[in-house]
Amino acid sequence: MLTVSQLRKSFGSAAVLDGIDLRLEKGKVLVMIGPSGSGKTTLLRCINLLETPTEGSVAVGDLELAFAPGRKQRKADILALRQRTGMVFQSYNLFPHRTAAENIMEGLITVRKTSKQQARERAFELLGKVGLADKADLYPHQLSGGQQQRIGIARAIAMDPDLLLFDEPTSALDPELVGEVLKVMRALAAEGRTMVVVTHEMKFAEEVADTVVLMDNGRIVERGTPAEVLRESGNERTRAFLSRLHVQ
Repeated sequence: MLTVSQLRKSFGSAAVLDGIDLRLEKGKVLVMIGPSGSGKTTLLRCINLLETPTEGSVAVGDLELAFAPGRKQRKADILALRQRTGMVFQSYNLFPHRTAAENIMEGLITVRKTSKQQARERAFELLGKVGLADKADLYPHQLSGGQQQRIGIARAIAMDPDLLLFDEPTSALDPELVGEVLKVMRALAAEGRTMVVVTHEMKFAEEVADTVVLMDNGRIVERGTPAEVLRESGNERTRAFLSRLHVQ
C-alpha cells in the first residue's frame, strides 16, 4: 500500500530526512513517535507531497513517484497521489467561513465533481460517523477543538483515500477532548483503514498500531511491534525518549 524508499528532504543545507525506508500493508496502522524536530511531520508532508522530497521515492498503491534534484513532477501525477491520501492536521485547518457540513462537502464538489446534493448526503453520513450529526450547520468557531478535529477527520475520509495521515491530531486539544478524537481513530483502525499516525499518545499506539517507528534526527532509530518498541526496547535512544514520557 505505502512504500517509501531512501527518502531525503533538505531545506537548504539542513537535512531534515536522511534516507527513510518504510513499508505499510493495506489495512495496517503505523505510528511514528520521536522528539520534536525529528522529521515526523516533514515525512508525512512528503508522503502526500505538501513538501517535495529532495531524493527517493514514494508509492501509494501502484502509483510511484521518484524524486531527484532538478527533476520536476507532472502536476497530474502529484494530484493523483494526493487524491490517494487524506491528511488530518494538528491545527484542524477548517475553512472558518464554511459550516461543518460544507467543510466536508468542499473536496467532493471541487475535486470529485460530486453534485451538491450527493455531497451533502455524504457529509451528513460522515458527521454521524464521528458523532456530530447535530453540528452540521455550525461554523468552526461555534465548535470545540475536539469537534473541529473530528470534522477534519470526516473531511479526510470523505474522499475515500487509500491512506490516512494524522499529524499529531490531539496535540492542540485540551486533555478532556483528546479521548473523543482517539475514539474515532480507533474506530477507523478497526474498520481496516490504512493509517500513518504521528502522536505522543503512547496508550493509543499500544492499542492500535501494528508497527511503531521511532524517529530522531531525520532517521528511523527503531521499528517493531508496540510491545517491542514501547515495552521491550533495548535501544538506548528509544528508552531515553520514552522515559521522558514516563512510559518506561
